[in-house]
Amino acid sequence: MSIDLRGKVILITGVTHGIGEATGRLLRQLGAVVYGVGRDEAKGRLLESEAGVVFRRVDLSKRGEVLDFIKWFESEVGTIHALINNASRNSRFSILDTTLEEWDSMIELNLTSPFLLSQMAARLMIKRGIKGKIINVAAIQAHFPLESSFPYVTTKGGLVAMTRSMAVDLGKYGIQVITVTPGPVYVKGGEVPRSLDENAATLIGRMGRPMEVAWLIAFLVSDLNTFMTGNEIIIDGGRVISRKPDPREVTTGEV
Repeated sequence: MSIDLRGKVILITGVTHGIGEATGRLLRQLGAVVYGVGRDEAKGRLLESEAGVVFRRVDLSKRGEVLDFIKWFESEVGTIHALINNASRNSRFSILDTTLEEWDSMIELNLTSPFLLSQMAARLMIKRGIKGKIINVAAIQAHFPLESSFPYVTTKGGLVAMTRSMAVDLGKYGIQVITVTPGPVYVKGGEVPRSLDENAATLIGRMGRPMEVAWLIAFLVSDLNTFMTGNEIIIDGGRVISRKPDPREVTTGEV
């Protein structure tokens, strides 16, 4: 049984790099009409020409840009089968040195924009009678924080709770809401440095690849996924039960 996304309209945030880019490309290959947002205009236009992703430049940490995009999507597209809230960025600050500016930026990016886009998607799904999917991409740090990652950890944990609350509200409409929580995945592009794979703190013995997460998301937004909602799927190569230490590149935030 194969994944067939023909006829599906899917919106994904953070489409210009890492897991978002891999997912956008894969969903297009599987037949979906994919709309993607991100900040990297050059990468977005490349995705349009190479993969057929419809790109819009949006800074999701700026509420006004998010609201403008929502107006555009509602008027120009008007339908959606799946939303993937994937956009994020690293934030290496402890509780002692987090500024209000950094805090506000991370709240806007990791909580406010998923809230606003999910609200839009849910309303469109209900209006069209679509039993759609909302996928929130969190991070393993929501459960096992690295040092000096306070805003990132807090907002990713909030995203997990957001999933549960949305699932309770939207279940009666047949809308499924799921968290995907990646562990150590190499998102810098190209080949994974050998030392990172050899020292990865996973049971599989290597770093994860964006495409491995993309295939999970593809299944979750497909019609093969019919009876999951409000849950969290951890895809981490066994990191959460491994007693291995993280490599230096992970603890310092280089990857």
